[in-house]
Amino acid sequence: MKTKRRKILLLCMQVLLPVVPGLWTVLFRPETAALSPRMLVTWMLCLNLLFILIYWRRLGWSRSERLDTALLLVLFCFFPLPGHWLLDGMLDGSLWLQIAFYCMMQAGFYVAIVLAPDWVGRFQQRRYEERVLSGREKFESRKEVMKAREEREKSANDSKSGEKR
Repeated sequence: MKTKRRKILLLCMQVLLPVVPGLWTVLFRPETAALSPRMLVTWMLCLNLLFILIYWRRLGWSRSERLDTALLLVLFCFFPLPGHWLLDGMLDGSLWLQIAFYCMMQAGFYVAIVLAPDWVGRFQQRRYEERVLSGREKFESRKEVMKAREEREKSANDSKSGEKR
């Protein structure tokens, strides 16, 4: 699975994940007026762990990338807790509003943690390339970088030998 598609798929999955326990509550426990974060976290953790077990090979190209993605999926299960503590009592009585809030919160956390750093990095890279191509900034070759490093090391060695005398 390509990286961009995987990130978008995981975004959709994490955004819609609070809907599953919400629908369970609506269909099978209609007397319940609000979702408890304990139930929500348990459902989300079980679903994410099931997803990790089934799609382990497709979570990333390398083992470390898979572990990073799996860790993020487990971490995202616990994001409803701070949201519940922040808005404690404000969403009671409106189950659909509570589900929508948790979905938006999941989307916000996912964008802030996973997607935004990529976007910022691409934007900075594009601006740097534009400055280099327009001639406003000089792109140093490998030879120039190595020469500057040698000069810094030489001056550092000279200053150290001067201190010993």
